[in-house]
Amino acid sequence: MKKLSAIVLLVLLLNIPAYAAKKDALLEVSDTNMLKLQSESESGVEYGKLSKKDRVISKSSRKIDAIYPGSKNNRLGISFPGNRGPNQLVIYKREYGRRTLTNEFGKEAVVIGDTVVRLTGADSIIPHDGFVISGHGSASKWIGENLKVGTKVRIDEQNCVLHSFTTISSYRYYAKVKINEVEQILEKTKKQYKNRDDKKVKEYLKKAKKELKRSCSSNSNSALQSAKDSIVSSQIALSYTLPYLKDELKGVWVRPVQKNEAEVEKTLDEMQELGINTIFLETYFHGKTIFPSEVMKSYGFDGQNKNFRGYDALSVWVRGAHKRNMKLHVWFESFYIGNNLPQEDAYSILAIRPSWGNRNKANSESNQPVAHMSEHRGYFIDPANPEVIEFLTKLILEICAKYDIDGVNLDYVRYPLSAKASSSNYEASNWGYTPYAREEFKKIYGVDPINIRANSAMWNKWDNYRQDRISKYVASVKDAVKDRGIVLSAVVFPDYKSSLETKQQNWQRWSSYGYLDALTPLILTADYNLANSMLEEMKRKTSSKTKLYPGLFVGFMEGESEDLLKQIHIIRNQNLEGVVLFDWAHLDKKYTDVLKACVFARQCRDEDKN
Repeated sequence: MKKLSAIVLLVLLLNIPAYAAKKDALLEVSDTNMLKLQSESESGVEYGKLSKKDRVISKSSRKIDAIYPGSKNNRLGISFPGNRGPNQLVIYKREYGRRTLTNEFGKEAVVIGDTVVRLTGADSIIPHDGFVISGHGSASKWIGENLKVGTKVRIDEQNCVLHSFTTISSYRYYAKVKINEVEQILEKTKKQYKNRDDKKVKEYLKKAKKELKRSCSSNSNSALQSAKDSIVSSQIALSYTLPYLKDELKGVWVRPVQKNEAEVEKTLDEMQELGINTIFLETYFHGKTIFPSEVMKSYGFDGQNKNFRGYDALSVWVRGAHKRNMKLHVWFESFYIGNNLPQEDAYSILAIRPSWGNRNKANSESNQPVAHMSEHRGYFIDPANPEVIEFLTKLILEICAKYDIDGVNLDYVRYPLSAKASSSNYEASNWGYTPYAREEFKKIYGVDPINIRANSAMWNKWDNYRQDRISKYVASVKDAVKDRGIVLSAVVFPDYKSSLETKQQNWQRWSSYGYLDALTPLILTADYNLANSMLEEMKRKTSSKTKLYPGLFVGFMEGESEDLLKQIHIIRNQNLEGVVLFDWAHLDKKYTDVLKACVFARQCRDEDKN
């Protein structure tokens, strides 16, 4: 996918006191974290009507596929997250709800009044006095190419068309936001980082203000360039606001693609140079291992992923990481086994053990393995089946016994995604209707779950049954590794209600029962306020003994590099223990450059964080 321009930056505001704007300022930062349009005297733009004093840099239009709520509704037959379909452009108004609830495979722009104030990636908070523009596929590409912070937009509801106009004032607008943002972060963190060297921050901040002032003198090409230079200078200033903290976990998820030891060593050197101190290496994924496994062979499965045959990839990674004083955690896909057709892979898990396959209610009587249409069209195995739990636990034990790993990070510790409870197809989309689970539940409660309706009292027991099977798996792994000095963590979704409702994932129970040492919650948004509230909820619902290492998806969502800094800022403000970046393959140069500038760079060390 085409990356956003370096000047297309996300505006994610801090929870900070109101900023006293000058007369000609466009923005006011309030303690509710919303951008308010204070004055349009500079831009002269009102719903696409441009004054002669401003100059259009670019304009575009795009068909709107759905408005929620509004005169046009989405008539897709298939339910996708946020009711946004493939290649669609969707408008979300506040009446739709608090959030868009879209997934990470798209882009979103938050609009207040008629101005784009934030670019958030996914699952954005919908403002009371505005709306969210959301796109997937070709619509996502259109957003990336045409909407910038400061862009003016107009909705033509009658013809279902969105019009956008980016002017010189749009760039000035954003430059002012960035300058204000740097000043506020600098002020807010001056007590937090007592020994920070602010010289570079102030140097580039001064340049940003100077270029902005120069830009306001005319509407010429040189004025436009000055506005762009102001944005870049404030961007650099922001990269020096957060110092390096030596005790912070700086992790990254990585799917290995290296074909030999030399390639692994080169990658580890690059990670060390970036400042990574903990690697979460995908070791068991798509139902295959990157190492030669006796457990896999004992079940008749492939003994090793064919892409790694000829060398023991896990051994090479562990040895190389420890040589550089880096820790290595095994990233372990539990119940997801990939999207390869079982009939085309004779040694795959479902080809050998078809009874292990999970099923949703709509396909409970199927004689073939059931794929999940919106989870990469992949297959899952049954958490209720004790044979499955025994197999996964044995595989983890084999890894722990053969390799000097530092931790195990359990992923896909859940049932496949179902629709929301408010959806008309919620019941049919639920998973877990396997012969084993149905028979066991019937023995316990006298009812086949296939006959339980979602709005009945027995439904809660069916939910609890499935949640308990996942929890038993986590407890089983904890018992297996507890005396080995291995850190056990799990990948979770931070929205607790949705996690229970749509995935049967009860991470609060795992924390309170001490099944885990840490959680790695997925922050699948670049919306500052939403990310902050997600982590606040997790802190409230987890034991103080459970560490939190939030997983940041800015690179994967093709957000701006500053979003990494802002989310790290949130994490530090909440006194969490570190971050994990998703993932190594999506850490382009624009992200690594900003991390190496200071926050991951030892030369920017500040030992005295409160």
